[in-house]
Amino acid sequence: MEKLKSMVPDALKEVVGASSADDILSTSSSLLRFFLALPDFHLMTRDLVDPERCVCGKNKDAALDAKQKGNRCFSTADFSGALTFYSQALILAPFDARDKDKNLVSVLYVNRAVVLYKLGFKIECLRDCNRALQISPGYAKVILKNCRDRYCHYCFNELPVDVVPCSSCAIPRYCSEHCQLKAGGGRTRNNLEEVGLHVEVPIEIENHIRKVASENGEENILEHFPEHRHECLDANWPAVLPHEVVLAGQVVVKSLVQRRDLVEIKALDLSYSYTELAVEVKLELCIYAIVLLVCLQHSLSLELPVNPYFLHQVIIIMCQIRLNSMAIIRMKSSDLNAPQNPHRKFSSSEGASASTIEQVSVGQAIYAVGSLFNHSCRPNIHAYFLARTLFIRTTELVEAGCSLELSYGPQVGQWNCQDRLKFLEEKYYFQCQCRSCSVVNLSDLVLSAFHCVHPHCSGIVLDTFDIKSETDKLKQSRHAGDIYSLEPYVQVEKLGDLYAGELDHSALEKSYSSLRASVGYCLKCGSRCDLQSSRLMVSKALGNIKRLRDEIARKELSSSLLSKALESLDQLRKMLHAYNKSIAEAEDSIAQAFCFIGEVQGAMEHCKSSIQILEKLYSPDHVVIGYELVKLLSIQLSLGDVAAGETLNRLCIIFEHHYGSHAAVVFPYLRSFKREARKLCEVEDS
Repeated sequence: MEKLKSMVPDALKEVVGASSADDILSTSSSLLRFFLALPDFHLMTRDLVDPERCVCGKNKDAALDAKQKGNRCFSTADFSGALTFYSQALILAPFDARDKDKNLVSVLYVNRAVVLYKLGFKIECLRDCNRALQISPGYAKVILKNCRDRYCHYCFNELPVDVVPCSSCAIPRYCSEHCQLKAGGGRTRNNLEEVGLHVEVPIEIENHIRKVASENGEENILEHFPEHRHECLDANWPAVLPHEVVLAGQVVVKSLVQRRDLVEIKALDLSYSYTELAVEVKLELCIYAIVLLVCLQHSLSLELPVNPYFLHQVIIIMCQIRLNSMAIIRMKSSDLNAPQNPHRKFSSSEGASASTIEQVSVGQAIYAVGSLFNHSCRPNIHAYFLARTLFIRTTELVEAGCSLELSYGPQVGQWNCQDRLKFLEEKYYFQCQCRSCSVVNLSDLVLSAFHCVHPHCSGIVLDTFDIKSETDKLKQSRHAGDIYSLEPYVQVEKLGDLYAGELDHSALEKSYSSLRASVGYCLKCGSRCDLQSSRLMVSKALGNIKRLRDEIARKELSSSLLSKALESLDQLRKMLHAYNKSIAEAEDSIAQAFCFIGEVQGAMEHCKSSIQILEKLYSPDHVVIGYELVKLLSIQLSLGDVAAGETLNRLCIIFEHHYGSHAAVVFPYLRSFKREARKLCEVEDS
């Protein structure tokens, strides 16, 4: 991309950069004419579309090489290595390749089935036996590049050990034949001779293959848009271009296929903000649109013209994707000391381990209805995904006529107000005026606040950045009535304890006004805090906490660093407000450290302290609290603490509140939690 941008004359760059939405057709036409007349452009795009130059497609020789490596691993009883190489060979093997007069793909499936049998994966072994007889071409939806090896390209669930590759190219991988077929593929059945039973296999596998080969049943899959077919020509561009551009290509192809002509590419019925884009972004967007059209022209069986009108539509589609696409999220559960699985048993004799939940972005998609919801930094709906389906649930009572709002980015309690506003303006081109960005609220006040110099004063000390942010909010909402009426989740018994004076706009505005020129004063008692020295001490303390996290990640932890981290935590408690998020994060890190060394009781106490702070920044039933309760529950189960039952009940209520009946599907390990909690209750009763 940088090379292509450098080719564009400065005068043309200026024209593109200064263009508005009404100018897209004329300015992009000029850019298109420039590149089509440039020999170097055609040389560069040839590398993207020429199958002979492909570095990511099917390759029989590479597949055979991986197969031989797998055979060598198998002969030395290195079954894990054999599994890896046979899976790699399946990804690279062409659908019609032959190996000793047998279908190479079928042979590889049988070989991998034997390895899976040796490793104890009986169900996966039988699935590979079936695949040896049922070879299907398939097509995938856009997925993030860094997730291609770990998540299904159709349903976006985690890939099993017996991954199913696309039979036409080396990019898509599926978790099952069902996903492969739904992605647009067909199914063929091999006869017994094609499978090649001359390979030495256990008798159970041979009998299963013969049984399947004698059956004639066919699975009926409804016809789906073949979303990956235009990418299955052994070309580099689907693997090289950014995933947003690949997604735009799928939208374009789907529009053409549905209309069954090349008269028009239909843009999505969604808003876009081309005019507000930065100069460099506009230029990059237009160049990517030209490159995509050229790639599609070579990839489609239809004669797709590369003309100004089509380019104009592609640019609009790419803008719409930038503004409206949603990240497909998967919840990944991990253990500090051991891998998480639904059948895990918790035992203090094995050492404590705190299960953690991480949100992983695995794909990007356009949802025509989902993209219409407005934004709020404190949303009243929760979005989640099952396979490719987007589900949306309300998380609070919403009066008739009120807007349903989801969060496009960080919510209240995650970032301070100014950072949220900056993010939303730069990414989505609007100034957020939601109830949390226009009304003073506890979370934004205390998120990064300092402690009053008087130990027994609960007042808030704000830095320059936060004073300006909250003052601006106060000006915008001075006639909005009670400033806390929109904050039912605030968990402080008397919010007035944090301030001086009455809880009304005039008193607070007067308090803010007196501090505008001199930040660092307590909003309750007016005492001055030396913020310069406080910042230095906090920075040093947070540095020790970061080093602690780094050592835990490396699976090593020195007692001296843990001691320093505990001292740093005490410093943070003295310097920062009690509800400052940095303290919660430090408490969580130290809880992980105690888990790592087997000090379970200490881990539980620090985990509880972290949760107590987060409950002030979020609501007690916020999904983030649910994620934190997972850590606490796993520690309590390791301890054999009967209070785990109460934590589990609260966790289930929160997850069901946000995921409904799908809670157990989104978080399958809840079954193991419930099982172990029941055992604790039985022991207590006896």
